[in-house]
Amino acid sequence: MENNNLVLLKKNGWLLIKNFFDSDYCDNLRESCYKSSTSGLDGKDLLSNNNLNFLFFNEKLMALLTDLIGEKPVYFGDSSYQIASINGGIATGFHKDCIDRNNPKGLDWDKDYSLIRIGIYLQDHKNYSEGLIVRTNSHHTNDLNKGKKINVPSEKGDLIIWYLTTTHSGNAKRLKGTDANLFMNDSLKKNILGKIYYKVLYKFVQPSQKDRVALFATFGKNDVHLDRIIKYLKHRSYMVSSWKNENYNSDILKKIKQQNLLEVREMKIEVDSIDTENFVEYNFVDFKKFNI
Repeated sequence: MENNNLVLLKKNGWLLIKNFFDSDYCDNLRESCYKSSTSGLDGKDLLSNNNLNFLFFNEKLMALLTDLIGEKPVYFGDSSYQIASINGGIATGFHKDCIDRNNPKGLDWDKDYSLIRIGIYLQDHKNYSEGLIVRTNSHHTNDLNKGKKINVPSEKGDLIIWYLTTTHSGNAKRLKGTDANLFMNDSLKKNILGKIYYKVLYKFVQPSQKDRVALFATFGKNDVHLDRIIKYLKHRSYMVSSWKNENYNSDILKKIKQQNLLEVREMKIEVDSIDTENFVEYNFVDFKKFNI
């Protein structure tokens, strides 16, 4: 029998779990993000980051991922932390992180899609801006206009999970003194909405509570969707560069193996022979030629 978290994730395409982490754990994560930034670790995946790799030993998190995925989760080097100024830009625009964004008949829209991303936002976005916007029940279509917009009311200690097929946007805005949201759809200042925002609308927006610090990581299982996303990411230069810079501590990998709650796929080995000087970047418009 499926647990309630899995039922909600499958139904809506996203999930908010309240008070998943305790306050001290969140403070440790936040402090470790700042320490990482001052240590020049921006751009490193979290498992390569000795300040933050303790996240992968969190048994409660690994147990949840196992329940949602259906088996021991696989981590393949796709993770990051972000620190954004309290004076952040407007929303990044609705998008999906899956492969078949332009292919309505692709395998991404199968009911058994398994790739999920976690988001840990370390401040209040229930009452302040710069959180996450999702479109509920948008994970079975490549149409970015489908699904009701939800400004996720996350707070410190909460955990957000969504499928890579779910339509979402960052840096959500909340209007001052109300529960209303300002759904901006384009971050370009030259765009008409952007011009209006920076000249007028920003005055009515509740700013971020503090610097927006968040962590993200993607997990899957050994199936066709994991194989496809890895094949696709081998055609994304930013990801190949990140994988080539993986630096996993052997003691950390040994500890993960002993804990037996997570499988780590070491992508540095797989991309070592990829020539970044003659790289063919993935083209979403001409997706058929990549045969993924």
